[in-house]
Amino acid sequence: MPSVACIGAFLSTAVAPELNPVLHRSALTAVWFQTGLDVPSGMDADLVLRSIRWEEPAQDDEL
Repeated sequence: MPSVACIGAFLSTAVAPELNPVLHRSALTAVWFQTGLDVPSGMDADLVLRSIRWEEPAQDDEL
């Protein structure tokens, strides 16, 4: 079965607690392969995708 290459860009509040949540945000881009064409969402998303520990790879940015 062919695989579909997926790229997700995710944004959230700042990872570092000392940063102002109004002025800062965190961002994470993930790339994965899946066999179906459905957009992963909530508990239907693959366990590996859901288990990414946001705090480790995400980067904080100032708006």
